[in-house]
Amino acid sequence: MSKQVTFNVDADIIDKFCLALNLSGQTQDKAVESCLRWYIANTFEKASQDYNPKKMSDEPKDYYGKAAQRIPVWALKPNQYNHKIIRAFFEAEDITANVTLTILEGLCSDKEHPELYVPTFRNNYSQMKIDGSKSHGKVFEDDGENVWIWQEVEEVLLKYKSSFYEGEA
Repeated sequence: MSKQVTFNVDADIIDKFCLALNLSGQTQDKAVESCLRWYIANTFEKASQDYNPKKMSDEPKDYYGKAAQRIPVWALKPNQYNHKIIRAFFEAEDITANVTLTILEGLCSDKEHPELYVPTFRNNYSQMKIDGSKSHGKVFEDDGENVWIWQEVEEVLLKYKSSFYEGEA
């Protein structure tokens, strides 16, 4: 469902926006929607940094469940690699109930499908299997072949599933 919205914008900004549209080849609607998504994601990201639930631990280096805070932000950023890998997971799950690392990597390696293409798949995927200060946050577990959602973030990820993947129409 789309809504029509009207904004007042400085004339110089709108002139530059029109030039940028000509350069990018995007439609006005797509470009504005992209800007709104960026603004929403940035605002949510800042808010999630202010709200940082603590696990029952005295460990100063405890990053447990970090991805649970990041999933809502990733859901709004379809060009981000984390988003694409999660989308590929749900697509693979839709194709075959048992998601394998081979299928997931294959989907993310296909340049013909830019909505899933992640040129640095192995590095990004490995970052999504650990909770650490410099990791993306743990989303997945695997046994070397089969891949599944980490139980600790499953509820949050499934809540946002439709933002990553809506299934085949």
